[in-house]
Amino acid sequence: MRVVIGTNVLISALFWVGRPKRLLNSVRINKIVFITSESLLTEMKTVCTAMNKPFRLSKSEADEIIDHLKDIAGEIVSIKSKVTLCKDEADNRYWKCALDGKADYIAAGDNETCFL
Repeated sequence: MRVVIGTNVLISALFWVGRPKRLLNSVRINKIVFITSESLLTEMKTVCTAMNKPFRLSKSEADEIIDHLKDIAGEIVSIKSKVTLCKDEADNRYWKCALDGKADYIAAGDNETCFL
């Protein structure tokens, strides 16, 4: 199963326990193929270092997380698709990654994101 994992889900998986962490652990043991893109990784780094977050990380700590995500990713997709399915352009990035990466699912943690 090929899955694009949203930033909110990844943050939850890294800092708390529950379903998101189980999903990420399934990626780590190769039960699920994690599909991502450079733009999604950039978003992740931005969120990890945001001043208003309780888990705010330093740039070097965020770089370590991004390196780990790159290591466990089954594929880092080069985005070619032009998609405007969601009103929020940030959400369209997930669709682009899912389409270009031939993902089966998008695992997102908000109600606004469109799903496959």
